[in-house]
Amino acid sequence: MTRRVIAVCALSVVAIVGLLSAPAAGAAPITTFDVLKGMNDEQQNAYLEAHPELNVQLANTDPDAVHDEWAALDPETRKEAIETLPEIVGNLDGIDYGDREVANRRALKQALAAGKSRLQKHPEDELTKRVLGSLTAIQKTLKGKRTPARHLVGLSLDRPPLAAIAIGDLDTASDITFVVPGMGTYTDDMQLWTQSAQNLYDEQGEVGAPTRRAVVSWIGYATPPPGIDAALGDYASRGAPLLTADLRGVNAARVDSPPRALNVVAHSYGTTTAANALAGARDLGVYAFVMLGSAGIENRIPNVGALGVQHAYAGEAAADGEAQFGRFTRRDPRGPSFGATVISVDGDTAADLLPVTGHAPVLHSAWNDDPLSTAWSGITDTVLFEKKFAEHLAHYGYLDAYTESLRNTAVATVPGRDRMLLRGR
Repeated sequence: MTRRVIAVCALSVVAIVGLLSAPAAGAAPITTFDVLKGMNDEQQNAYLEAHPELNVQLANTDPDAVHDEWAALDPETRKEAIETLPEIVGNLDGIDYGDREVANRRALKQALAAGKSRLQKHPEDELTKRVLGSLTAIQKTLKGKRTPARHLVGLSLDRPPLAAIAIGDLDTASDITFVVPGMGTYTDDMQLWTQSAQNLYDEQGEVGAPTRRAVVSWIGYATPPPGIDAALGDYASRGAPLLTADLRGVNAARVDSPPRALNVVAHSYGTTTAANALAGARDLGVYAFVMLGSAGIENRIPNVGALGVQHAYAGEAAADGEAQFGRFTRRDPRGPSFGATVISVDGDTAADLLPVTGHAPVLHSAWNDDPLSTAWSGITDTVLFEKKFAEHLAHYGYLDAYTESLRNTAVATVPGRDRMLLRGR
């Protein structure tokens, strides 16, 4: 099911759940839910495609209303909706994240089974292989017992799929941070991108964040491939409303117990996407917006005041030779006229903090730091292997552990810790 169809159907649950909770007395009308629950996935998709009028209905849907309607349903009705239409419930902003995760886990399991079956019938289907690869990466990112637990809070079965994994509990977290990727980051990179989120979660704890916090590894939009697309605005324009919706979803789901801080950390082209989202909806209540190696902010956004955030930060490594190529037609957020606080990312030997050595967001994980892993098995020449592995260990991305960049990003996203900020020039 496409992202558009999921969004159309998902938000329409406001109307669906309203009908589900209607009094039983009398002749109840047949609802959209009644129609859909009797169909298989392909039939549901075809039905939704054939009813574009749902778009009009959804355009006026409010996640706050979703929250109220969903909370008013009895447990059995919620369970039935999750089991019958997991893709819908799992992506519906305003529903509590515990229910969304149950739905998304179910949808992921079904999609994996369907993908494996399809590949058995069509073993040369490259698109199916790619989709299955992404779904498998999402599944592996969630596997194992971890502290804190990881939660699948978003899953869109696009081609390739999109996903959001929360480290920590979004239903109870005091501080919440969304980590938004840039060009060339897809869900087959889910494990490595989630390592970025894990690093930030851990570092926030080091600088005094509350135990009840959450960081969201958000690959919730189609990022541009490396190349000229990163200098254009199309992907950011399409991705911004998706980020806006998910930030609104937090506010709606947590209306009775708002988080202390809602943050956005973005890398490269993700800064362009996130800035579009924040400038387009200035009532999101974002505490801190951190831009790392920015591919630039659109000229129509004049300064940080247009973003509607309490604090805006930007950092770029001296060794990052790529970020500038995204700014041919966009502004550098570190410029005085834009007004972001510039943070240092080039390392601090006195504080034992490493420098960022290029444009990458994250280069290190337990997997690719292991010389015996499959990341290195393709290099059979011993001399070349030693050279490449040594280079790997000497390079660091913006969200790698032990970097000054990660430390400053953590400090910026924890209220009351700004005195610890290491500022750039």
